[in-house]
Amino acid sequence: MIDFLMNHWCKRWLRRYGIKLASGPLALRKGGRLIMEEGVSISTVKMEFDSLRVGAMTYMRSAVELLNVGYIGRFCSIGTGVVIGQDRAGHPLDWVSSHPFQHAAAGLEYEGGRRAAEIGHDVWIGRDAMILEGVNVGTGAVIASRAMVTRDVPPYAIVAGMPARIIRYRHSPSIIADLIASEWWEGSVMDLQRRPLNRPEAFIQQCRSEPVARAAYRTVSVSRSGWSELAGEHHKESC
Repeated sequence: MIDFLMNHWCKRWLRRYGIKLASGPLALRKGGRLIMEEGVSISTVKMEFDSLRVGAMTYMRSAVELLNVGYIGRFCSIGTGVVIGQDRAGHPLDWVSSHPFQHAAAGLEYEGGRRAAEIGHDVWIGRDAMILEGVNVGTGAVIASRAMVTRDVPPYAIVAGMPARIIRYRHSPSIIADLIASEWWEGSVMDLQRRPLNRPEAFIQQCRSEPVARAAYRTVSVSRSGWSELAGEHHKESC
C-alpha cells in the first residue's frame, strides 16, 4: 500500500509539469536518479541506469529498456521496444567460463561496462532498435526499426541494419549546419509552432532574423527516495 501511494503521489505531482512517468519512481533501481524537463512522457519502461537526464517534450513508448544511458535530448521520439545502452561485454570472454557463477569465487570481480550511451536532440528511434552502451547518437538522427547501433551516429544521419550503417542524411550539409547553429530545440513549443517547420530553408532564414529565444523549461529530479524541482538547471548542449 505504501508503494502504491508513493507512485500515485509522485505521478500526480509530475502532472503539474506536464510530465508522464507511467511506471512511477519505484521502477527506478536503488540509487538511480531520473532528471526530466517539462513535457516528457515515458510509458511503462525498464530503468536500470544510474543517472539519466531527459530533455523537454521527449516521449517514449512502452517496453523501452533504458540501461547504460546518461542523456537523451529534447524533442526525441522513441518507439516501442527500443533498448538504449545495451552492454557490449556483460560476460567475461577470456576467463575459463562466461557464466556468472565465477563471480562468487574469492577475489574475482568482473567489470565489463563502458561509458553510457547518449542521445542528442530531435532523434527518432524506430521500434525494437538497439543502441549499445558508449554510442553517441547525434542531433536530428533517425534510427530505423530493429537497427543495431554499434558506433556513433552523425547528426541528421538515417541509419538502418545490423549493424546499422548510414543510408542517407535528412538534409544537405549546409542545412544541417544551419539547423545545428540555430539551436531551435532551445525554444518553446509555442514559439516553434509559429515558424515554417515544414520548410527548413525558410525556417533557417527566419531564425537568422529572429533567433529562437531560450525557453525556461522547468526541471525535476525523481528517485525512489523522493522527488523535487531543480532550480537553475541547464540541459546539456547538443550531441
